[in-house]
Amino acid sequence: MFTEGKTNYLGFLSLANKLPVVYMPKNKWEVEGSLLMPGIPVSDGILRPIQQTLGVVDGTPVLITDEEASNSLTYSAFLLYTAEQGTGHMNCPEVKFKVRVVQPDEFALVDGYLALVDSDFADEMKGWALVRVQGKNCSPQGIVTRCKVYEQYTTEEALEEAAKSYGGLK
Repeated sequence: MFTEGKTNYLGFLSLANKLPVVYMPKNKWEVEGSLLMPGIPVSDGILRPIQQTLGVVDGTPVLITDEEASNSLTYSAFLLYTAEQGTGHMNCPEVKFKVRVVQPDEFALVDGYLALVDSDFADEMKGWALVRVQGKNCSPQGIVTRCKVYEQYTTEEALEEAAKSYGGLK
């Protein structure tokens, strides 16, 4: 949900260019490889961003926000984006996204702030972003995740392997 640019794609690209550089071999990009990493943008808008953290409360995994419960549920709707790192065609890493509306009764309060409680938030191959929506406006949000698969594609060795697959550095 990118409401501040000319197109969703250009809005995404302008924010995604700030993410860490990854080096994926040519054969992985040819089958449209993708990697889950912290900060992947899912929205950009004029509403205040929601700070989000994955944690554990009373032994249960949670997505904790800095969103106070007072008026938030009255004036805003919330979308939860879920990203899951997997393996696709030719053993290539791929990320699949889902989005759903979060119902007000799904929120719990943690120290007065809105939180979502679900064992899924412990999954190290998933990431989430909770987006506030008011009419046509939304909050700018990026993915929070524990997934570290992308890190193997950020090393000097990954750069060398990727360069070799493209015919070497010149």
